[in-house]
Amino acid sequence: MRSNLRPNIRIATNILLVIGAFAIVSNIKPIAVVYQGKNLCIKYLKHQIDRDTLIKKLKIVKQANPSSICDSILKS
Repeated sequence: MRSNLRPNIRIATNILLVIGAFAIVSNIKPIAVVYQGKNLCIKYLKHQIDRDTLIKKLKIVKQANPSSICDSILKS
């Protein structure tokens, strides 16, 4: 009778790799969100996107001044 140890180890290793990959992605996602906001502000300050697009993508209130919001985002 053959041993099933090697295939079982391979399956366990693959499962652990998948779990590890999801753990890494979940840790990187908040960092990516911050940099997306910074990139949007940089594009706004370079006049590559308009005010309405910035407000929509950053989900901010229309009465807020986008320039001051971008200053605070870029400083953090």
